Amino acid sequence: MTRLRGILLLLGALTLVAPLAAGCDDDADKAVNDRFTAFLAGWRKADFTGFPDLLTPQGRALDAAAAKELLAGTEGDLSARRPALTPHGKAKIQAADATQSVGVAWTLPDGRTWTYDTAVHARMLGKRWQVYFGPGTVHPGLEDGQHLALRSTPAKRGKIAAADGTPIVAETPVVYVGVEPRAVPNVPDLVQHLDSVFRSVQADVDVQGLPAKLQAAKPDAFVDLVTLRKTDFDEIAVDLNATPGVRVRAGTLSLPMTRTFARALLGTSGPATKEIIDASNGALKAGDVSGLTGLQRRYDTQLRGLPGVSVVPIDKEAGPALFTLPAQDGAVIATTIDVKVQQAADAALAGTAKPSALVAIRVSDGTVLAAANGPGPQGYNLAFLGEVHGPAWPGDAAALGVGGKWNPGADAFTGRTEANGVAASPLGWAAAAAALSRGTWQEPVLIKDEKGRPGAKVTGTLAAPNLGLGVRDGVAYCVYVTDGTGADAAPIADAFLAAIK
Repeated sequence: MTRLRGILLLLGALTLVAPLAAGCDDDADKAVNDRFTAFLAGWRKADFTGFPDLLTPQGRALDAAAAKELLAGTEGDLSARRPALTPHGKAKIQAADATQSVGVAWTLPDGRTWTYDTAVHARMLGKRWQVYFGPGTVHPGLEDGQHLALRSTPAKRGKIAAADGTPIVAETPVVYVGVEPRAVPNVPDLVQHLDSVFRSVQADVDVQGLPAKLQAAKPDAFVDLVTLRKTDFDEIAVDLNATPGVRVRAGTLSLPMTRTFARALLGTSGPATKEIIDASNGALKAGDVSGLTGLQRRYDTQLRGLPGVSVVPIDKEAGPALFTLPAQDGAVIATTIDVKVQQAADAALAGTAKPSALVAIRVSDGTVLAAANGPGPQGYNLAFLGEVHGPAWPGDAAALGVGGKWNPGADAFTGRTEANGVAASPLGWAAAAAALSRGTWQEPVLIKDEKGRPGAKVTGTLAAPNLGLGVRDGVAYCVYVTDGTGADAAPIADAFLAAIK
């Protein structure tokens, strides 16, 4: 064979080998990328059934059940959630080793997102790509034996403000009053004594159910009795502190400026109930404070803000945080309430024994200046939700908002026509009086961010023999007393009008 012929044969052989080698590389790329794709699918579902060839970082074999257990243990407080996993391009292969870069995104309980990159490693062993899986796969900052834990710091709860910016619901010092069962020498005597003490500050506390609560509780339990404003507690502190078995704890709650100020409208806050927790999609847990009734419930998400969140690695002790989000304090909910007018409405109803309500609306723009409620079911806003029956309204009742879709910023009964007249809430009656005085319909508005829609021109007068209804100095008002007449409502209206001059 000549030298030239030998060179040509060699070049031909090289030409044939090169495509074969390239073909092998393509097969290897596809095989390892398929393995990584299958692994990420299992991680997303937290189920590695049907995925063989998993290894610990130390090279020990992991079956599907063990891998699932390791994943749940490592993800810790996040294990009930599933991450979004996004491969960054194709795997990088070097000899028998391959690495896939992956973007990880967790949706935290408050809806915010934690994102980071991690790497998944594999090695060709026995002609198969085997994937290594351990805590460092879940997050590169985790070491063997560590898991992810969530830590939170509460946000400062927001406020509800009057029209002039005065806080009418804000964080207020309170005292939780309870009883320790084992420290009570005589339960009947305790019940009788506490009933007398709470009545002295007009605190409505049901102490008659206390014996059953004490019997059902553990001897060293704190049996919750009532939460008092610190100012109210201070009036009876000496007596309560001297009562055997009574225990107290200090705290704060978001409360109206006084016990009676627009109480049904503004509502209450306190430990979140099971129903509220279940409906929060993980944003609330046992022991968290939330709005329970009224505007505090309706605007709880805004008022609650967002807690500070950190994700920390934990073994026996917590390590430095892997991720931190600062708390975002709650918002200010701006209302149209006028403090002086609301106080006058509350005071006017103070001496009424029956369920009652008083609503005041500024004629010029339809803003609600006051919404007061007398005695009645706790938390029930009769002023907005009550159904007050009366004679027919002038013209088309629908032109005066009856049955319409209002958006005042709080739940409200907008009324309905009946065979003998109209049923409307005290808010609806006051809004109709304002509209007839103004000459056009205007939806009532309680929350400044809400926009009441204007309506058609209206004329006529309202007759309401069972109400105190009228317009004075640009303020439309409605006074309602359950099972009462105009004669019952009149002195309440007079006292209210005199106070707002």
